[in-house]
Amino acid sequence: MSFYVSIVCEATTPGAGRCWTEDTPPGEAKSATEARRRLKQQGWHRTRDGRDICPDCWNGGKR
Repeated sequence: MSFYVSIVCEATTPGAGRCWTEDTPPGEAKSATEARRRLKQQGWHRTRDGRDICPDCWNGGKR
């Protein structure tokens, strides 16, 4: 069985809504935790309330 784990950006912008950027880490992540660990190296962040934020939104202050 083959599957992949992807993480979706949950940042929101007033008037524009949610970002919805999606990314998959290189290689085969076996869990969301592993995917987040790998994507963190590419600039993704996880907030205290559990949202995933892509590098563009994080750098743009959309948290």
